[in-house]
Amino acid sequence: MLAVTQTIPPNVEIQRLLTSVHIEEWLRDDVFHFKWWLLLGLIIGVLLIWWIGLDKSRANETSLFAVLTAILALGVFEWGEELIWWNFPTDIIPIFLPLSSLNLISIPLVYSLIYQRFKNWPSFLWTAAGTTALICFVFEPVLARAGYYQLIKWKYYYSFPLYLAMAISIKAIVDKIIGTQNYSKQAQNHQIIR
Repeated sequence: MLAVTQTIPPNVEIQRLLTSVHIEEWLRDDVFHFKWWLLLGLIIGVLLIWWIGLDKSRANETSLFAVLTAILALGVFEWGEELIWWNFPTDIIPIFLPLSSLNLISIPLVYSLIYQRFKNWPSFLWTAAGTTALICFVFEPVLARAGYYQLIKWKYYYSFPLYLAMAISIKAIVDKIIGTQNYSKQAQNHQIIR
């Protein structure tokens, strides 16, 4: 048998060292400190508000909207951190940092409740735009002052078109999926009646 020895590529070794440093900092500065508990409480609070506001008869549709938004937001937040446009200084978990940001939890849940409540496009657009303004120009600055969000090469107003485009795109996708599902159900019911 041949023994295969592999050397760790330099970029992987750098990533390993950065991860190790981040875990050490997280253990020392974040976990179980006041800001960590407050972040955990805020995340749980947002989840509870979403659950209470969720129309259980439309849970699948609303959850699909939330999950698709979370997937897109996760990519955007990871991209922004990787490009050093922003940072989330306090983390619930020490690895895959954007996963534990309040933004990643709250944005999909808030927009999914808007989707659930405002079915037609004009009302959805107006409500999503107003909510996006609140998120970008009120909540993000508050999170930044509290130390949960740090702008590096980013401005709050850059987030406005990004968040709004995410909400509009996901609504279009979910509407198409639900429309296709409803059409399929109607076709099946029509065939059964025959």
